[in-house]
Amino acid sequence: MENIAAIGNQLNSKELFEAFKIQLKKDFEQSNFSTEYVDDLVPDYTIMHEQIVTELLRNEKRTDFNVMRLLNRIDISEPQLKRYLAENKNESHFNVVAELVIKRVLQKVVIKQFYKNKEK
Repeated sequence: MENIAAIGNQLNSKELFEAFKIQLKKDFEQSNFSTEYVDDLVPDYTIMHEQIVTELLRNEKRTDFNVMRLLNRIDISEPQLKRYLAENKNESHFNVVAELVIKRVLQKVVIKQFYKNKEK
């Protein structure tokens, strides 16, 4: 669980945070997850993390629950997940997944913004 302060600083940018929410919603919807909570997210890493964990736990009992589909959609590989789980043995599975989701979605948004600004 590293660079949480840096992630929090990036999410303080209103434009970046709105783009983050749009991307998160898109990824969750395309993985057959509810996205009702996304619109109410606030740019606070801890709160966002808790809400994503809650959403994963809420869906865990569904017969069509497939966290790997979500991770593949977000572009988090199984080896990456396994490595991160091994590095964070004291964390619950969904805590690690939520952190990876936040980091990767934010990374996707930052890369898109970079290339969008570079074209201008």
